[in-house]
Amino acid sequence: MLLSKPEKNYYLNIALLLFGSVSAFTGVALSINLPYLMPFLMAVHIKFLHELASYSLTVLVIFHLIFHFDWFKAMTKKGFDSSNHP
Repeated sequence: MLLSKPEKNYYLNIALLLFGSVSAFTGVALSINLPYLMPFLMAVHIKFLHELASYSLTVLVIFHLIFHFDWFKAMTKKGFDSSNHP
């Protein structure tokens, strides 16, 4: 079953939100470095989780840019079109 373009964008955006949230929350947790929280964070391998979410987010952003390349191209053309400017 093939997904339509809006469905692909929807699932990609959900994945971006999920991995972005994990990356942000784990990054904040690592930077706060609360002593009473560190044993728990080490037990769940938070640094590995943070790195995995960040790498995944990077790949998904690249896919997002590829999926929206036509939009970027159209907006760039529109921005440099001298007939739209007074």
